[in-house]
Amino acid sequence: MQSLSRKIIIGSRGSDLALWQANFFQSQLNELNIPSEIKIITTKGDRIQHLSFDKIEGKGFFTKEIEAALINEEIDIAIHSHKDLETKQPPGLTISGVSYRENPAELLLINKNAVDYKQDFEFKQGAVIGTSSARRKSQIKNFRPDISIKDIRGNVPTRIDKLRSGEFDAILLAAAGVSRLNLDLSDLHVIEIDPRLFIPAAAQGVLAYQTRESDEEMKHVVHQIHHAQVKEEIEIERKILSGFGGGCHIPIGIYTTRKNDLFKVRVSYAKESDKIAKRAVFECDNLVEALAKFEDVRNHELPNRVLISKETIEGSYLQRASSAHNIELVGAPFIQTKKVSFELPNSYDWIFFSSSNAVEHFFAQTNVEQLGNVKFAAYGVSTKKALANFVDEIAFTAQPGQPDEVAAEFANEVKDSVVLFPVSQISKRSVQDCLDPAQCLNVVCYETIESPVKVDIDFDCIVFTSPSNVKGYHETNGRIKSLTKIIALGSSTANTLREMGYDCMVADFPSEVEVFTLLCS
Repeated sequence: MQSLSRKIIIGSRGSDLALWQANFFQSQLNELNIPSEIKIITTKGDRIQHLSFDKIEGKGFFTKEIEAALINEEIDIAIHSHKDLETKQPPGLTISGVSYRENPAELLLINKNAVDYKQDFEFKQGAVIGTSSARRKSQIKNFRPDISIKDIRGNVPTRIDKLRSGEFDAILLAAAGVSRLNLDLSDLHVIEIDPRLFIPAAAQGVLAYQTRESDEEMKHVVHQIHHAQVKEEIEIERKILSGFGGGCHIPIGIYTTRKNDLFKVRVSYAKESDKIAKRAVFECDNLVEALAKFEDVRNHELPNRVLISKETIEGSYLQRASSAHNIELVGAPFIQTKKVSFELPNSYDWIFFSSSNAVEHFFAQTNVEQLGNVKFAAYGVSTKKALANFVDEIAFTAQPGQPDEVAAEFANEVKDSVVLFPVSQISKRSVQDCLDPAQCLNVVCYETIESPVKVDIDFDCIVFTSPSNVKGYHETNGRIKSLTKIIALGSSTANTLREMGYDCMVADFPSEVEVFTLLCS
């Protein structure tokens, strides 16, 4: 490229993470043989440490002073965490480019003495959780209303030190920041939360390269390291955020992914952080369609009466979220499970449970003491919670996904060990089919049978949790009315419905949160 007429001055906050970001950008300039230096600027957010973000007056409290320096030509470029920026740029400034996207998920860091595997998110009842983000407060309180939330400020290492000192039982941080600082967390219990479940901030994990609008020379430099595909994804997130006023005061999370040129957008939004947020998920081809679809979702009426093919649990997330949004939720399982007597094989190294039913029926006939030094594995959060009632340590938890993906992850963990799979008589054994048959042992510990339940009232929506429940419903109730919305929990359930001639929405992962998301969508 044509040589620059000056050395580039990079503006940055002085925290460890901000300096990592500035140094990362500087390293890219070095590869282009462009000279630069970093200038540290203190912001309002750095100076005011005693207030949470939602109590600081004004907007842009981590960026305003840096932007002023950029406007006044004291620096040539500002490197920001994109999620800290207001959605509307100050006059004379522009975002000339963005970085790659680091892992956008949240990390939940828990003191080991506060861990409880039987609880959602694996921290104890009544825990004190540290966060100053309205978005994080909203979502974690939605999932765990028993907790107390306490504001926490400071840079990433400072917050972790406060956790270690006992001020909090757990804290929430962006995985991107922890990863970039390469921090040692071995003394803490660390959970990376699926971003489909706990929705990140718009543009979380992305760096914004801010320049003066008139500085064509600097914009040309940035263009050489700009990630255009990332910009397309986060532009959807930022535009949706702008419709809410944009900024850290709002309990809204937005997450966009792309597969085969189709965008999938997830949103969690509430007026106040102590209210159960509405959620949405939809697919679109471009930004314009994304904005139109989100407006449709925001304005459409939720179903009045919903049937789900399982027992409802008082105080569960789905029950509370439905009640908060005036949805009558009725639970009615159309199957029953019965234990099947079995004999344990002589030798195996692992036991893999794929459902909570398998856990309950296996341990109804087996004492954990007779299992020896085997390791335990669980598929999904609900199975892990059920298993935690019987064992002290769970060595592997598979995140919900396609069977071949789960099998590949599990195979990497167990190597050539022998694995026992407690199953039902109708189990598809999808994970086993993806492993070496020589290392798989199956024991049928329960059977699934249809339970005829007559539904005498009409529902706006029916949620089916398994193929067996679909068949059990039809056995007694016949075909579903054409105007009824149908939700399938998983691809096997969806395939059964489609074989019967139904269109349905399909949950990407088995969770009450995903069910409520589809109810809102």
